[in-house]
Amino acid sequence: MHRVVNALPKEYRVPFAMHVSGFKYREIAEKLNLPLGTVKSRIFFTRQKLQEELKDFR
Repeated sequence: MHRVVNALPKEYRVPFAMHVSGFKYREIAEKLNLPLGTVKSRIFFTRQKLQEELKDFR
């Protein structure tokens, strides 16, 4: 899983890592100075990518 996340661009990796660490979407948006929708879409994209890459491990 770490390999997949680390391979992502920083703009996707950082919001996802913050979310996994317990930050709320709004907190991430404020800290990174991004619109809330952008944070949500980047986290969603990262989740999709993880599911894709890890589908064989279920």
